[in-house]
Amino acid sequence: MRDIGNLSPAGGASVSIAGLWIEDVPFLESGGRAAVRLVPLTPSHWRHVEAGRRITMHENRTVAGTALVLEARPPACRAGP
Repeated sequence: MRDIGNLSPAGGASVSIAGLWIEDVPFLESGGRAAVRLVPLTPSHWRHVEAGRRITMHENRTVAGTALVLEARPPACRAGP
């Protein structure tokens, strides 16, 4: 769950879900740093995210980590059958 600046209908913070994979290391130690890729479950929630934005990761209400966006790409289009 990532706080990327979206708001709930009531005006509070709303988190968006994205899968995560870590680049170039087999395991990320607690407190460690690594380049990662996020794959949003709902890409439309992420359209405003761009390089330079800082986002936070949550496992519950507490912050589990932070990230600085280095690059953002639109989702790839799939060709039909």
